[in-house]
Amino acid sequence: MLLTVRNLEKTFATADGDIAVLRGIDLDLANGETLALTGESGSGKSTLLHLIAGLDAATAGDIFFQGQSLQDMDDARRAELRRVSVGIVFQQFNLIPSLNTRENLRFYARLAGREDAAWSNELADRLGLTHHLDHYPEQLSGGQQQRVALGRTLAAKPQLVLADEPTGNLDEDTADQIISLLAELVAETQTGLLMVTHSTRLASRLDRRLHLKAGRIQ
Repeated sequence: MLLTVRNLEKTFATADGDIAVLRGIDLDLANGETLALTGESGSGKSTLLHLIAGLDAATAGDIFFQGQSLQDMDDARRAELRRVSVGIVFQQFNLIPSLNTRENLRFYARLAGREDAAWSNELADRLGLTHHLDHYPEQLSGGQQQRVALGRTLAAKPQLVLADEPTGNLDEDTADQIISLLAELVAETQTGLLMVTHSTRLASRLDRRLHLKAGRIQ
């Protein structure tokens, strides 16, 4: 199993007392499988994604990536995992403004030591970016920037892609195109995909869907 989450809990301390955001979460994700995580704002979706990415530590429970416990990893090992094996696509594109499309596409791959010009060029072609490779982020539309962000993540050949509302800033037609491309590419590369979304319509495009409510899987 690529990803295993068991009895995961996350509690935040506040001036008014502890707030339990996640309560006993269990989920599994296999290579090449796509999973949508839906839920209302405040249900804990982004918190769960951040824990799986190793950006924060759980209060209890564990996360296993290819059988290795994230709870047993130090910060440096979790950072290495994100650099080499886990790709993250956020709602905000986070492109580097001083790099053009070609350079942004290859940025994560270089960090991971997996730069492959042929694969980057294929991604650019399939994402409709071939004629925009010399353009900088400010010269691109929102949909084009999202395609660059997606291509940048996949260019590094991660084993797991975590996507947090990746189409939240896009119109419905563009969002559909992005999700179709994402699902197609992860299936071909046998990459696992866990996507957080408010949209049940987009969630229905993936293999499975889990709904998070008040910190629990429903």
